[in-house]
Amino acid sequence: MKEEAVQRRCTSVRIDQTGGVEVLRVEEIELARPALQSDQELIKVTLAGVNFIDIYHRRGQYQMPLPTSLGIEGIGEDQQGRRVFWLNALGSYAQAINAPKSALTALPETNLSSEEILPLLCQGMTAHYLVDSAHRPASGDFALVTAAAGGVGLILIQLLVARKVRVIACASTPERAALARQHGAEFAGTYSEMEELVNSATGGLGVHVVYDSVGKDYFDQLLSLLAPSGMFILYGGASGPVPLFDLMRLNGKSLGIKRPTLATYTATAQERSRRLQELIALVELGALKYPPTKVFSLLQVQDAHRLIESRTHSGKIGLDPWKI
Repeated sequence: MKEEAVQRRCTSVRIDQTGGVEVLRVEEIELARPALQSDQELIKVTLAGVNFIDIYHRRGQYQMPLPTSLGIEGIGEDQQGRRVFWLNALGSYAQAINAPKSALTALPETNLSSEEILPLLCQGMTAHYLVDSAHRPASGDFALVTAAAGGVGLILIQLLVARKVRVIACASTPERAALARQHGAEFAGTYSEMEELVNSATGGLGVHVVYDSVGKDYFDQLLSLLAPSGMFILYGGASGPVPLFDLMRLNGKSLGIKRPTLATYTATAQERSRRLQELIALVELGALKYPPTKVFSLLQVQDAHRLIESRTHSGKIGLDPWKI
Protein backbone atom coordinates (compact mmCIF):
# COMPACT_ATOMS: atom_id res chain seq x y z
CA MET A 1 0.00 0.00 0.00
CA LYS A 2 1.56 3.28 -1.11
CA GLU A 3 1.26 6.38 0.99
CA GLU A 4 -0.78 8.78 -1.13
CA ALA A 5 -3.10 11.67 -0.39
CA VAL A 6 -6.12 9.64 -1.45
CA GLN A 7 -5.40 7.23 1.36
CA ARG A 8 -5.13 10.00 3.89
CA ARG A 9 -8.48 11.39 2.77
CA CYS A 10 -10.96 8.84 4.02
CA THR A 11 -14.39 8.16 5.45
CA SER A 12 -14.61 8.08 9.26
CA VAL A 13 -17.20 7.89 12.04
CA ARG A 14 -16.95 10.90 14.35
CA ILE A 15 -18.74 12.62 17.20
CA ASP A 16 -18.65 16.30 18.16
CA GLN A 17 -20.79 15.80 21.27
CA THR A 18 -21.64 12.89 23.54
CA GLY A 19 -25.02 11.20 23.72
CA GLY A 20 -27.11 8.53 22.01
CA VAL A 21 -26.55 6.91 18.65
CA GLU A 22 -27.82 10.06 16.95
CA VAL A 23 -24.49 11.81 17.67
CA LEU A 24 -22.64 9.36 15.41
CA ARG A 25 -21.91 10.89 12.03
CA VAL A 26 -20.05 9.65 8.98
CA GLU A 27 -17.86 12.20 7.23
CA GLU A 28 -14.80 12.66 5.07
CA ILE A 29 -11.60 13.56 6.91
CA GLU A 30 -7.99 14.04 5.90
CA LEU A 31 -5.37 12.47 8.10
CA ALA A 32 -2.06 14.22 8.62
CA ARG A 33 0.90 12.59 6.90
CA PRO A 34 3.05 11.00 9.63
CA ALA A 35 6.54 12.49 9.75
CA LEU A 36 9.45 10.18 8.89
CA GLN A 37 10.53 9.99 12.53
CA SER A 38 6.96 9.89 13.84
CA ASP A 39 5.75 7.27 16.30
CA GLN A 40 2.66 6.84 14.10
CA GLU A 41 2.06 4.92 10.89
CA LEU A 42 -0.67 5.38 8.29
CA ILE A 43 -2.71 2.17 8.14
CA LYS A 44 -5.46 1.08 5.77
CA VAL A 45 -8.32 -0.28 7.92
CA THR A 46 -9.97 -3.38 6.46
CA LEU A 47 -12.18 -4.29 9.44
CA ALA A 48 -12.89 -2.44 12.70
CA GLY A 49 -14.24 -3.99 15.88
CA VAL A 50 -17.19 -2.59 17.81
CA ASN A 51 -16.73 -2.83 21.59
CA PHE A 52 -18.61 -1.63 24.65
CA ILE A 53 -15.84 0.86 25.39
CA ASP A 54 -16.91 2.63 22.18
CA ILE A 55 -20.35 3.07 23.78
CA TYR A 56 -18.71 4.56 26.89
CA HIS A 57 -16.78 6.97 24.66
CA ARG A 58 -19.92 7.96 22.76
CA ARG A 59 -21.94 8.47 25.95
CA GLY A 60 -19.19 10.50 27.60
CA GLN A 61 -18.58 8.02 30.42
CA TYR A 62 -14.91 8.07 29.43
CA GLN A 63 -13.83 11.65 28.77
CA MET A 64 -12.17 12.48 25.44
CA PRO A 65 -11.41 15.73 23.61
CA LEU A 66 -14.12 16.51 21.06
CA PRO A 67 -14.63 16.24 18.15
CA THR A 68 -13.10 12.78 17.78
CA SER A 69 -13.24 9.62 15.72
CA LEU A 70 -14.41 6.44 17.44
CA GLY A 71 -13.26 2.83 17.59
CA ILE A 72 -10.12 1.36 19.13
CA GLU A 73 -9.73 -2.10 17.54
CA GLY A 74 -9.06 -3.20 14.01
CA ILE A 75 -7.33 -5.20 11.33
CA GLY A 76 -5.60 -3.60 8.37
CA GLU A 77 -2.55 -3.24 6.16
CA ASP A 78 0.60 -1.25 6.80
CA GLN A 79 2.62 0.67 4.20
CA GLN A 80 4.33 -2.52 3.03
CA GLY A 81 1.03 -4.38 2.60
CA ARG A 82 1.52 -6.54 5.69
CA ARG A 83 -1.56 -7.50 7.68
CA VAL A 84 -1.56 -6.00 11.17
CA PHE A 85 -3.96 -5.67 14.08
CA TRP A 86 -4.37 -3.31 17.00
CA LEU A 87 -6.38 -3.23 20.22
CA ASN A 88 -6.07 0.37 21.33
CA ALA A 89 -5.80 2.94 18.55
CA LEU A 90 -8.55 5.55 18.68
CA GLY A 91 -10.13 6.31 15.31
CA SER A 92 -10.54 2.76 14.00
CA TYR A 93 -14.05 3.36 12.61
CA ALA A 94 -12.49 4.64 9.39
CA GLN A 95 -10.92 3.65 6.09
CA ALA A 96 -7.51 4.74 7.36
CA ILE A 97 -5.90 5.57 10.68
CA ASN A 98 -2.68 7.08 11.98
CA ALA A 99 -1.96 4.35 14.51
CA PRO A 100 0.81 4.39 17.13
CA LYS A 101 3.55 2.04 15.95
CA SER A 102 3.71 0.57 19.45
CA ALA A 103 0.05 -0.52 19.13
CA LEU A 104 0.55 -2.42 15.88
CA THR A 105 1.22 -6.16 15.78
CA ALA A 106 1.73 -8.36 12.74
CA LEU A 107 -0.97 -10.95 12.18
CA PRO A 108 0.42 -14.49 12.32
CA GLU A 109 0.20 -16.72 9.27
CA THR A 110 -3.22 -18.36 9.24
CA ASN A 111 -6.00 -19.39 6.91
CA LEU A 112 -8.54 -17.63 9.11
CA SER A 113 -10.30 -14.64 7.55
CA SER A 114 -10.39 -11.19 9.12
CA GLU A 115 -14.00 -11.85 10.16
CA GLU A 116 -12.84 -15.02 11.95
CA ILE A 117 -9.86 -13.30 13.58
CA LEU A 118 -11.71 -10.20 14.83
CA PRO A 119 -13.48 -12.01 17.73
CA LEU A 120 -10.07 -13.21 18.93
CA LEU A 121 -8.70 -9.69 19.41
CA CYS A 122 -10.25 -7.64 22.24
CA GLN A 123 -12.75 -10.34 23.17
CA GLY A 124 -10.60 -13.42 22.72
CA MET A 125 -7.51 -11.90 24.32
CA THR A 126 -9.61 -10.68 27.24
CA ALA A 127 -10.82 -14.23 27.87
CA HIS A 128 -7.25 -15.49 27.44
CA TYR A 129 -5.65 -13.14 29.96
CA LEU A 130 -8.46 -13.76 32.47
CA VAL A 131 -7.63 -17.47 32.77
CA ASP A 132 -3.96 -17.34 31.79
CA SER A 133 -2.80 -14.36 33.84
CA ALA A 134 -5.37 -12.57 36.01
CA HIS A 135 -6.40 -15.72 37.87
CA ARG A 136 -5.56 -19.31 36.95
CA PRO A 137 -8.16 -21.60 38.50
CA ALA A 138 -7.19 -25.16 39.32
CA SER A 139 -8.67 -28.29 37.78
CA GLY A 140 -11.96 -29.05 39.52
CA ASP A 141 -12.53 -25.48 40.72
CA PHE A 142 -15.93 -23.89 40.27
CA ALA A 143 -16.00 -20.68 38.21
CA LEU A 144 -19.05 -18.42 37.89
CA VAL A 145 -19.14 -16.50 34.60
CA THR A 146 -21.57 -13.61 34.07
CA ALA A 147 -22.55 -12.25 30.64
CA ALA A 148 -21.79 -15.81 29.64
CA ALA A 149 -23.37 -15.64 26.18
CA GLY A 150 -21.45 -12.53 25.15
CA GLY A 151 -18.38 -12.44 22.95
CA VAL A 152 -15.93 -12.73 25.85
CA GLY A 153 -18.14 -15.09 27.84
CA LEU A 154 -18.45 -17.83 25.21
CA ILE A 155 -14.68 -17.93 24.65
CA LEU A 156 -13.97 -17.70 28.39
CA ILE A 157 -16.20 -20.71 29.08
CA GLN A 158 -14.29 -22.84 26.59
CA LEU A 159 -10.87 -21.80 27.91
CA LEU A 160 -11.98 -22.66 31.44
CA VAL A 161 -13.41 -26.03 30.42
CA ALA A 162 -10.12 -26.82 28.65
CA ARG A 163 -8.48 -26.42 32.08
CA LYS A 164 -11.08 -28.82 33.56
CA VAL A 165 -12.75 -26.02 35.51
CA ARG A 166 -16.44 -26.53 36.31
CA VAL A 167 -18.28 -23.57 34.83
CA ILE A 168 -21.51 -22.04 36.12
CA ALA A 169 -22.78 -19.63 33.47
CA CYS A 170 -25.32 -16.86 33.95
CA ALA A 171 -27.04 -14.87 31.21
CA SER A 172 -30.02 -12.56 30.78
CA THR A 173 -32.45 -15.03 29.19
CA PRO A 174 -32.99 -18.81 29.12
CA GLU A 175 -32.04 -18.82 25.43
CA ARG A 176 -28.71 -17.15 26.12
CA ALA A 177 -28.09 -19.48 29.05
CA ALA A 178 -28.70 -22.40 26.69
CA LEU A 179 -26.11 -20.96 24.29
CA ALA A 180 -23.58 -20.86 27.13
CA ARG A 181 -24.34 -24.50 27.87
CA GLN A 182 -23.82 -25.38 24.20
CA HIS A 183 -20.34 -23.84 24.47
CA GLY A 184 -19.35 -26.02 27.41
CA ALA A 185 -20.83 -24.63 30.63
CA GLU A 186 -21.73 -27.48 33.00
CA PHE A 187 -24.43 -25.39 34.69
CA ALA A 188 -26.29 -22.46 33.16
CA GLY A 189 -29.24 -20.24 33.97
CA THR A 190 -30.53 -16.70 34.24
CA TYR A 191 -29.47 -14.17 36.87
CA SER A 192 -32.65 -14.85 38.85
CA GLU A 193 -31.49 -18.48 39.14
CA MET A 194 -27.87 -17.63 39.99
CA GLU A 195 -27.93 -18.28 43.73
CA GLU A 196 -29.83 -21.54 43.33
CA LEU A 197 -27.44 -22.68 40.60
CA VAL A 198 -24.35 -22.02 42.69
CA ASN A 199 -25.72 -23.60 45.85
CA SER A 200 -26.88 -26.68 43.98
CA ALA A 201 -23.66 -27.13 42.01
CA THR A 202 -21.28 -26.53 44.94
CA GLY A 203 -23.32 -28.00 47.77
CA GLY A 204 -23.61 -24.56 49.29
CA LEU A 205 -19.84 -24.01 49.49
CA GLY A 206 -19.70 -21.28 46.84
CA VAL A 207 -17.47 -20.80 43.81
CA HIS A 208 -13.71 -20.47 43.78
CA VAL A 209 -13.73 -17.60 41.30
CA VAL A 210 -16.17 -15.14 39.76
CA TYR A 211 -15.45 -13.60 36.35
CA ASP A 212 -17.80 -10.63 36.09
CA SER A 213 -18.25 -7.95 33.44
CA VAL A 214 -21.72 -6.75 34.50
CA GLY A 215 -20.58 -4.62 37.43
CA LYS A 216 -23.01 -2.77 39.65
CA ASP A 217 -26.21 -4.81 39.27
CA TYR A 218 -25.02 -8.14 40.70
CA PHE A 219 -21.85 -7.22 42.58
CA ASP A 220 -23.20 -7.77 46.11
CA GLN A 221 -24.85 -11.06 45.22
CA LEU A 222 -21.78 -12.35 43.40
CA LEU A 223 -19.55 -11.47 46.34
CA SER A 224 -21.81 -13.52 48.62
CA LEU A 225 -21.54 -16.56 46.32
CA LEU A 226 -17.76 -16.88 46.67
CA ALA A 227 -16.31 -19.74 48.68
CA PRO A 228 -13.80 -18.99 51.47
CA SER A 229 -10.56 -17.68 49.92
CA GLY A 230 -12.44 -17.09 46.67
CA MET A 231 -11.37 -14.55 44.06
CA PHE A 232 -13.57 -11.94 42.38
CA ILE A 233 -12.32 -10.86 38.94
CA LEU A 234 -14.21 -7.72 37.91
CA TYR A 235 -13.24 -6.98 34.31
CA GLY A 236 -16.13 -4.81 33.13
CA GLY A 237 -19.11 -2.74 34.17
CA ALA A 238 -21.87 -3.03 31.56
CA SER A 239 -24.54 -2.09 34.14
CA GLY A 240 -22.44 0.68 35.65
CA PRO A 241 -19.41 0.97 37.93
CA VAL A 242 -19.39 -0.80 41.28
CA PRO A 243 -19.90 1.76 44.08
CA LEU A 244 -17.15 2.31 46.62
CA PHE A 245 -17.26 -0.33 49.33
CA ASP A 246 -15.51 -1.20 52.58
CA LEU A 247 -12.66 -3.66 52.01
CA MET A 248 -13.45 -5.20 55.39
CA ARG A 249 -16.36 -6.91 53.63
CA LEU A 250 -13.74 -9.27 52.21
CA ASN A 251 -12.41 -10.14 55.64
CA GLY A 252 -15.08 -12.63 56.73
CA LYS A 253 -14.18 -15.26 54.13
CA SER A 254 -10.65 -14.06 53.25
CA LEU A 255 -11.79 -13.06 49.78
CA GLY A 256 -9.73 -11.39 47.08
CA ILE A 257 -10.73 -8.99 44.33
CA LYS A 258 -8.99 -7.77 41.17
CA ARG A 259 -9.95 -5.15 38.59
CA PRO A 260 -7.76 -6.10 35.61
CA THR A 261 -7.71 -4.47 32.18
CA LEU A 262 -6.76 -5.81 28.78
CA ALA A 263 -4.13 -3.10 28.29
CA THR A 264 -2.04 -4.40 31.20
CA TYR A 265 -1.88 -7.90 29.74
CA THR A 266 -1.31 -6.88 26.12
CA ALA A 267 1.25 -4.15 26.70
CA THR A 268 3.84 -5.50 24.25
CA ALA A 269 3.67 -6.82 20.71
CA GLN A 270 5.20 -10.07 21.94
CA GLU A 271 2.43 -10.59 24.47
CA ARG A 272 -0.29 -9.71 21.98
CA SER A 273 1.22 -12.06 19.42
CA ARG A 274 1.53 -14.93 21.91
CA ARG A 275 -2.06 -14.67 23.05
CA LEU A 276 -3.45 -14.42 19.52
CA GLN A 277 -1.33 -17.32 18.24
CA GLU A 278 -2.56 -19.56 21.07
CA LEU A 279 -6.17 -18.64 20.32
CA ILE A 280 -5.77 -19.17 16.58
CA ALA A 281 -4.22 -22.58 17.22
CA LEU A 282 -7.27 -23.60 19.26
CA VAL A 283 -9.61 -22.45 16.49
CA GLU A 284 -7.64 -24.32 13.84
CA LEU A 285 -7.79 -27.47 15.99
CA GLY A 286 -11.55 -27.12 16.32
CA ALA A 287 -11.21 -26.65 20.09
CA LEU A 288 -12.58 -23.09 20.15
CA LYS A 289 -15.84 -22.03 18.52
CA TYR A 290 -17.81 -18.79 18.49
CA PRO A 291 -20.62 -17.20 16.47
CA PRO A 292 -19.77 -15.51 13.16
CA THR A 293 -18.97 -11.81 13.11
CA LYS A 294 -21.88 -9.57 12.12
CA VAL A 295 -20.49 -6.92 9.79
CA PHE A 296 -22.01 -3.49 9.19
CA SER A 297 -20.94 -0.64 6.91
CA LEU A 298 -19.83 2.70 8.36
CA LEU A 299 -23.20 4.14 7.30
CA GLN A 300 -24.85 1.49 9.51
CA VAL A 301 -22.83 2.41 12.59
CA GLN A 302 -25.92 3.53 14.52
CA ASP A 303 -27.46 0.08 13.98
CA ALA A 304 -24.23 -1.54 15.16
CA HIS A 305 -24.26 0.51 18.37
CA ARG A 306 -27.94 -0.25 18.98
CA LEU A 307 -27.22 -3.95 18.63
CA ILE A 308 -24.31 -4.04 21.07
CA GLU A 309 -26.23 -1.91 23.57
CA SER A 310 -29.20 -4.29 23.41
CA ARG A 311 -27.04 -7.08 24.88
CA THR A 312 -28.99 -9.55 22.76
CA HIS A 313 -26.17 -10.36 20.34
CA SER A 314 -23.71 -13.13 21.14
CA GLY A 315 -21.12 -12.72 18.40
CA LYS A 316 -18.62 -10.07 17.48
CA ILE A 317 -19.77 -6.91 15.71
CA GLY A 318 -17.55 -5.38 13.05
CA LEU A 319 -17.53 -2.40 10.69
CA ASP A 320 -16.25 -2.81 7.14
CA PRO A 321 -15.18 0.70 6.08
CA TRP A 322 -15.21 -0.31 2.42
CA LYS A 323 -18.66 -1.88 2.44
CA ILE A 324 -21.32 0.06 0.54
